[in-house]
Amino acid sequence: MESKALAVIFAITLIGVIGVSILAPAFPKIAVELNLSKSDVALLVTAFTLPGVILAPVIGILADRFGRKRILIPSLFLFGIAGTLCAFVDFKMMLILRFLQGIGGAALTSLAATLIGDLYHGIERAKILGYNASILSIGTASYPLLGGILALFDWRYPFFTFLLAIPIGIATLRIPNVEIKQVEFESYAKKSLILLKNPKLILGFFSGIVVFIIFYGAFITYLPFLLNLKFKANSATIGVIQSSMSVVTAIAASKIDYFLKKFGEGKTIKLGFLFYATSMILTPIIPSIWLFSLITILFGLGHGTILPALQNLVVSAAPTENRAVVMAVYGSMVRIGQTAGPIIAALFAAHSINTVFIFSAFMAFFVVLLYQFLKR
Repeated sequence: MESKALAVIFAITLIGVIGVSILAPAFPKIAVELNLSKSDVALLVTAFTLPGVILAPVIGILADRFGRKRILIPSLFLFGIAGTLCAFVDFKMMLILRFLQGIGGAALTSLAATLIGDLYHGIERAKILGYNASILSIGTASYPLLGGILALFDWRYPFFTFLLAIPIGIATLRIPNVEIKQVEFESYAKKSLILLKNPKLILGFFSGIVVFIIFYGAFITYLPFLLNLKFKANSATIGVIQSSMSVVTAIAASKIDYFLKKFGEGKTIKLGFLFYATSMILTPIIPSIWLFSLITILFGLGHGTILPALQNLVVSAAPTENRAVVMAVYGSMVRIGQTAGPIIAALFAAHSINTVFIFSAFMAFFVVLLYQFLKR
């Protein structure tokens, strides 16, 4: 495969995760400048992620029936335009635009992984998915840092970065067309439903929900508030801390083929959730902001092993003609986690911000026990 086309796929993945992570360090400043509560600011995440819950499977079906690029290009343009316009409107209109941006971003990362599944096979596919997750993590490492620095000057500046989606949409024309075997829609729908009932996939879908409840609820949305309240950290410092986690994620994800060969899918996923649980338990009791490197290392190891392992599990479960819808359903589960995460975390934060992290640790342990129980 042409390296330029692979670079475009990686770029689609990068733009697919910029929608929240580049804004997160600016959340405290946005709350002050617009006179919003923490739960109001959390709606900027929910409005963006909600469309993917419903629309991702629909977009996956369209990508299976009409081709990947015909769906990707308009999605990228909508993402870029709606997201950038958020910088020029009031909060109510911003939520509407975030919803529209969420429609554009609903299936970007799942379609990027679908293209990798189309073009690679076996352990090579797992390796490329690992690189894709690694590139994603480099992006998510850069976005909080960049967003934090931009927000120091003006809370609106992080929204301007969404314009990058437009040249990526144009560059998507470089990706080779994938030949998709077409069958009658009824036959396609029946086969897709059979695939989606696979117990292994169902467990993978549930794991994806939990991953992003923890990631978006605790790490992305409420860790900045904890750092600000407990250590008086500014947006740039918060960005550095969140970014350092993604550096570890990138390193771990790039070695996912090693983890899968040594431990297998199930044990690799369980190991990742154990890293999550340990980091969440330690977060409320870390006495110094300088010791947060321990949290970021543990969380990064968890994220770097779980994400590519789950993607490989899902993308390998379907043939080319059904792959986009299966990946999009997984993407929809991810969106459920992203959407529910800040809401669930807000409920716990109303009692105490520390309980957000304790609950997240409990969820991670629950998934480990679930994998162990189902293995028997």
